[in-house]
Amino acid sequence: MKKRVCALLFVFCMFVGTAGCGKPQPEAPSGPQGHSDVPQTENGDTGDGSIVSYDDEEMELLRNGVNTFAYNLYERLDGEENVFFSPYSLCSALSLLNLGAGTETKEELDILMGITDAAAWNNAMRAYLETQWQDDTFVLTANSIWMREGKEWAEEIEADFLNPAKDFYRSELYESDFAKDPKGALERINKWASDNTEGMIPQVLNELPADTAMILMNAVYFEGKWEAPFMEEDTYEQIFAGTAGEKEVEMMHQYNEYYAYVETDAIAGCGIKGIALPYENSPLVMKIFIPDGRGDIVSLFDALSIEEKEALLDSLDNADREKITRLTIPKFTMEQEIKGLNALLQKMGMKTAFDMDNADFDKIAEELYVSWVLHKAKIEVNEQGTKASAVTTIVTNDACAPMEEEPIVFEADRPFIYVIQDTRTGMILFMGRVNNLD
Repeated sequence: MKKRVCALLFVFCMFVGTAGCGKPQPEAPSGPQGHSDVPQTENGDTGDGSIVSYDDEEMELLRNGVNTFAYNLYERLDGEENVFFSPYSLCSALSLLNLGAGTETKEELDILMGITDAAAWNNAMRAYLETQWQDDTFVLTANSIWMREGKEWAEEIEADFLNPAKDFYRSELYESDFAKDPKGALERINKWASDNTEGMIPQVLNELPADTAMILMNAVYFEGKWEAPFMEEDTYEQIFAGTAGEKEVEMMHQYNEYYAYVETDAIAGCGIKGIALPYENSPLVMKIFIPDGRGDIVSLFDALSIEEKEALLDSLDNADREKITRLTIPKFTMEQEIKGLNALLQKMGMKTAFDMDNADFDKIAEELYVSWVLHKAKIEVNEQGTKASAVTTIVTNDACAPMEEEPIVFEADRPFIYVIQDTRTGMILFMGRVNNLD
């Protein structure tokens, strides 16, 4: 089965009151990073997913920060709702914003993402962005900065913000007249989003306030093939027992394939079963978790500490491949929007960025603050492939293991949690929960 996960896209719209002097000039876009028609790897190695200038300690910092952010955000989302988001893309976008932050605002963003060494973090971000992938499975990352044409910007903005944005995040730079031509600017912004998400996100914004000063955008696109494809003839309708009731949905089935598989010890009489579905020619996998028995995966997963959640995911990396007698996962399409993301991020410690009196983005312009954050995501899973995308908009204004001989059945016919993870770095690229299916 081919799997495609398309992009998380972030937009930071910045509204400014006062102006500095000096104006950066736009540069020609370079397109998304990380994909090469000819696989490229370090030291002549023929492995896949080669990270350019890969440093173990720097990548560990990034992995720990992104994953902890993922768990912290996940824990604050409504347990009754379906969930899908990309912590890697969220952290990429917030890291780009962080380049322009100072004092307490920067400290809060650093804590939010677990950044203890900014240089190491940015180096790791750049290395992962420039990872070289094969055609079968790849991750593309693109960033852009849209600046209001005619606005006078601080002289220091290029050295303090734009150059690091280009150096570490390969940000494309554009100028646009948000005030005089909001429709045209909106069309170009949405086209960039569509182009960098393979058309999965054709629209990031449906309106553009006239006083918009700057927009920061990040897009991540993943596409891959299952190592062991599903057969269309093995797809048929079956009951999915969701939290809102039972529903007949199309289920994909696979028989007698070997996958990394684990079972946890019982929690309140029920454990967690996990399986890792690898992608072809890649360190990327989808890990799926269901209750052992008829328990509630949301409650079971929530009961785990962050350290235990991380250990659960890691356990699949070290698990032996077991013969799975029957594997069942649903065929589904899901579109999500995280409501109240402003409040969630503030609860996670990002406070002054939303405060017009205390926000500090002086490396970009004075009197900037974040006014709202929007995150949308979509995932589609079928026999031919999976597509997934997400959009986040940030606006700123002024002012129990089985016996070997026993058959193993893994049926995701009830609520389940899943992640798409890079097993080489351990970083979670996408995270989701399916409670109900239409």
